[in-house]
Amino acid sequence: MTIYSAMNSGVAGLAAQSTKFGAISDNISNSSTIGYKRTDVQFATMVTSTTIPGSYSAGGLQTDVRSETTIQGTVQSTSTSTDLAISGSGFFVVSSAANADVTKASEKLLTRSGSFRVDEQGNLVNAAGYFLQGWALDSNGKVIGGEPSRTSFTTLQTVNLADITGMAQATNNIEFSANLPASATGQTPAAGSFSTSIDYFTPLGFTKQLTLEWQPSTVANQWRLNIKDSAGASIGSVNMAFSNGIASTLPAGTLSSMTSGTAGVTVTGGTISLSVGGQPITIKMGDIGRTGGLTQWGDQYVPSKISKDGASYASLDRVQVGKDGIITAIYGNGLRKPVYQLPLATVINADGLTSVAGNAYKVSRESGDIYLWDSGSGSTGTISGGALEASNVDIAKELTSIIETQRAYSSCAKIIKTADEMLEQISMLMR
Repeated sequence: MTIYSAMNSGVAGLAAQSTKFGAISDNISNSSTIGYKRTDVQFATMVTSTTIPGSYSAGGLQTDVRSETTIQGTVQSTSTSTDLAISGSGFFVVSSAANADVTKASEKLLTRSGSFRVDEQGNLVNAAGYFLQGWALDSNGKVIGGEPSRTSFTTLQTVNLADITGMAQATNNIEFSANLPASATGQTPAAGSFSTSIDYFTPLGFTKQLTLEWQPSTVANQWRLNIKDSAGASIGSVNMAFSNGIASTLPAGTLSSMTSGTAGVTVTGGTISLSVGGQPITIKMGDIGRTGGLTQWGDQYVPSKISKDGASYASLDRVQVGKDGIITAIYGNGLRKPVYQLPLATVINADGLTSVAGNAYKVSRESGDIYLWDSGSGSTGTISGGALEASNVDIAKELTSIIETQRAYSSCAKIIKTADEMLEQISMLMR
């Protein structure tokens, strides 16, 4: 009977509008949730077959709940370096438990919620309690263990900063520039020496000194460089000569030759190579026949440039995440070291992912298999450190949907009421 089918259709409408209202309420309440993706409810008509010509049997409708995971939210800057946002497609991989937590099974999930903080064990965990996953890197920025798996989560591990304590770096290269006084050479007896001390760093992060002692020769435009360690002991010496601009084709005042004066010191062009307690150090003095390094003019000794690599020991200051997904540890001495790489996961149908608590998603049959990309490659977007992706909910749109849903719900209730009144009329005919 079509009256009963109309009533059933009204009941189906009430259920469908209730579902839509529930989704709208979730959207509004999560409008400030980081990385939240709006839930949309679509309706599909249900048609029932009729056996009597000229009659119609109402079928009602059914709902199709969809999560709009592919719609980007606004990326907003923050002051916390471990806040992460994705500009474009892709998901962070997270785990429901840290690798070291054997009390419960770990489940890998996908999320866009990047509000990560360091917990008491050094793990990066977001507001929902999910642990960020990545590939550990060696000191050269390569994934430890070789090329990782791109189609499974097996090579990922929880990003942990507890073991990144401090770092020191030995000095291997020194650059030195100075002007030596031409007037000090060619004197008998020889003029007094000039010296400069240069700090350098050992592999263990200690600071020691090299002393460069410049001894003018009794022969014009010639010098002997004595190199001493922190205790004043001689490491070696180097003989050098400068052009006077007359007997040489090289410009006046530039270095014309440099040769080793003792064993253990090697000279190549304007570069000195030596070993200090087994630590190899090169000292670049400039180029033969060119200014910018060692020069010899006038009557003043003027060191103009002293630079070196290496650093003393310092603890971890902060971490920084680049657009390539590389987490770099930055130490108090200015040294930088790549420690983790964050991949971005994609699936064929992102809207087919299964939603779970905590604004995360499970891979499902409808979503297709995952693939782990380097950030910014393939079909993925890029990672922004110190930023968060806001919810993609439009409050004005949701409030409008509330009004529409309320009116539709009232109309469905009117169908049921009207059908009931019609049935009552039929029952009165039987009296």
